[in-house]
Amino acid sequence: MSGLLIRAKEFDLGGLALTRLCTLVASLGANVFVIAILARQHGAETYAAYALIASLVNLLPFADLGLGASVVNATADRASGALSPQAFHAAISRARDYMLLVTLVLLPLVLGGMASGQFSGLLGDLQSEPGVLLGAGYTLVCIALSIPLGIGARVLQGHGRMLDVVRLGFINPGVQMAIYLPLFLSAAPASFYFFGPGTAYLLNALVGYLVARQKFGLRTAWPFVALFAKNVLAGSPWKTAVPFLLISVGMAAGFQSHRLLLTNAGSAGQVAEYSVVAQFLGPLIAITGVVGQNLWSRYRGQLNRNELEIGAFRVHLVLFAIIGIAFAFAFTVLMPIAAVLLTGNSVAPPTLLIIGAGAYLLVYSVHQPSAMLLTDPRALWFQATCVIVVAAATILTTLWTVPTLGSAAPYLCMAACMLILQVLPSVRLAILRIRRQEASPPGLPGNGHQ
Repeated sequence: MSGLLIRAKEFDLGGLALTRLCTLVASLGANVFVIAILARQHGAETYAAYALIASLVNLLPFADLGLGASVVNATADRASGALSPQAFHAAISRARDYMLLVTLVLLPLVLGGMASGQFSGLLGDLQSEPGVLLGAGYTLVCIALSIPLGIGARVLQGHGRMLDVVRLGFINPGVQMAIYLPLFLSAAPASFYFFGPGTAYLLNALVGYLVARQKFGLRTAWPFVALFAKNVLAGSPWKTAVPFLLISVGMAAGFQSHRLLLTNAGSAGQVAEYSVVAQFLGPLIAITGVVGQNLWSRYRGQLNRNELEIGAFRVHLVLFAIIGIAFAFAFTVLMPIAAVLLTGNSVAPPTLLIIGAGAYLLVYSVHQPSAMLLTDPRALWFQATCVIVVAAATILTTLWTVPTLGSAAPYLCMAACMLILQVLPSVRLAILRIRRQEASPPGLPGNGHQ
């Protein structure tokens, strides 16, 4: 047990989990505040318009096209001495330049869509809500501007400072409350609230960039200079970015399609049951994922220095299995009570659905060590293939089993498919990768370099 505690302290497991929980609670508080104001004082349609605008910030993981993963790898390689300062500067500058190109493409599209009214069709029945078009456009502009600034948080992660990254999560609810409270006290129009989510997200990215500059001297070349440099010292960031982007898209397709599958193969009641459970499972998944991400740079550096041992990796597997079991047990016990409190017993998730969600949480947790170790381009392509196969298998098996398993089908199928088709093969490949680095001198391509 003492060995497990030592390993847990090495990557600040408890501190990360507690801090992430606090940021989630703070965000919940801000959300409850704005829900109460908009729903009670301005009506359900106004709140629905706000919720739609707030959901746009979830586009960010796709907007950087996976280039953030290249920044994490380059930073971890620089911190471990596997990448020279010149090569690191070139790698970060190139990744930043590609992100700038994405920004420069998105900005005219957003502004043009606002000017021509083409966004109106995307807003559906909410397009008549006062200020919703301007609010949506403003939020998309903030997302576009935040893309290149996002390298700050990735540099912090690459240096193993995930705790700093998680602490940045307090900025979002803090900024939103700083906006919403004066609006509430001054009885401002509801449309003013639509500018909160985008402003908070942009400031979060900006502060992350400034922190990385202050703590690690993050410096990049003048815009687009690195793209046209004749002597490029670092490899293309797309070797890492493309498979990482596919992983992100595949995970979204496999997971976010659950409600759609239940809508078509099940019933509205089953969608409601699933949605209530997902509302409470999401924070536990977020905490587990953040804790796991702190292993990324750690594994990368240890592989570069030939310091990662199979014993340590196995201890991490046990640690995350314990996390998964503890979270799944607490979730299974408390979920029925939470559902009653939230819905007034109007939606009662079946026991099989709760067990299925707990099983998925356990599988997801156990997968974290191998997922964070397999981050070189070849391993990321392996992970991308696994994710796509799991997504396809989950969709097919869910459609097949909804008539018998009901709302539990998505989670049960995803847990089983992910365990068999992704987790077990990834753990095996991770162990082979560790053994390979033990037999190779530091700095050779077999050790996880780009």
